[in-house]
Amino acid sequence: MLTNDEILRYDRQLKTKAIGLEGQLRLKQAKVLLIGAGGLGCPALQYMAAAGIGKIHILDGDIVNESNLQRQLLFTTNDVGKYKAEVAAGKLQLINPFIDITFQNQFLSATLALSLFPLYNLIVDCSDNFGTRYLINDVCLLNNLAFVSASLYQTEAQLGTFNMILGNNTRSASYSDIFPESDKNAQSLNCNAAGVIATLPGIMGVMQANEVLKYYTDKTNCLTNQLLLLNAINLKTSFFKFEASNSTTKVSEKFILNKTYDIPCSTSNKLVIDASELQQIPKNIYTIIDVREKNELPIISSHKIINIPLSVLNERMDELKKYNSIIFVCKSGVRSKKAAQLAKEKLIDLQIYSYKNGIEELIKLI
Repeated sequence: MLTNDEILRYDRQLKTKAIGLEGQLRLKQAKVLLIGAGGLGCPALQYMAAAGIGKIHILDGDIVNESNLQRQLLFTTNDVGKYKAEVAAGKLQLINPFIDITFQNQFLSATLALSLFPLYNLIVDCSDNFGTRYLINDVCLLNNLAFVSASLYQTEAQLGTFNMILGNNTRSASYSDIFPESDKNAQSLNCNAAGVIATLPGIMGVMQANEVLKYYTDKTNCLTNQLLLLNAINLKTSFFKFEASNSTTKVSEKFILNKTYDIPCSTSNKLVIDASELQQIPKNIYTIIDVREKNELPIISSHKIINIPLSVLNERMDELKKYNSIIFVCKSGVRSKKAAQLAKEKLIDLQIYSYKNGIEELIKLI
């Protein structure tokens, strides 16, 4: 049941035929996993929280940078360098203290998706690349989960709800039914590279939240087997209709774990960073690992720097799993880059960097 405080909070929504008391109770029981707390994720999260979605889990390993502030309105200048998921969770709890907000400062991987998705009954895809969407699609197919997905390109956007079980016990079209996987798709630009106007992710994120409300209150009106197309400049909309394909690949856990999804790294999580980029990362979230050999000068005795020579890094990789963010450093930046590349292959859920200008400059900075 709803408490008196909840009834007061949701008063305007309770008065609508579209939601009402029964619908509000369904929203309270909802368990939503949102992937990507960026341009789409920020407005989607704000409106889902305000509307009373009972449990929201935020997954994003990215940190806030200044280029985000033009369109990701959950964040302010004071949040630069902080984890998006963590900041968003704190602000959503202020928006609505009656719901359960949790977060993980991680990027999506196949292993993580397989363990996390079954805990929720709807996935909201606010990612910005094809690889992530194909991974979401496959894990949702495996678990009979629907997901709401939007995508942006400069001034244009698309929105749809995929993999939903319909009233006749058939499945609506999957993401790969309308966007077959190809090398072209894997190489397509994400919105960081292509650019986007500030208002478009706001519009589409709110529309994703609207799909979520419909999913829990009236599934018949969800955007299944159709794609909404929007041009933000002339405000023209159109609908592209399609059907589920019988040729959709049967997915399994083994299939997903062995598949390469070509998920690009976030531009704010690029491998090599310089002094200005290092200063945007809060000192309390990263660990510095010196990959020089033990006899190299200058010898560093600081407790803030851990020495793991590159020659033995592969054997000691498990030691790094306890850290959230790692900065590798060496004499000139060459070996630290190799270390970062090696660690990134093994520890895909961590933020991993190589410091460009070497140990001596890094010591002066810290």
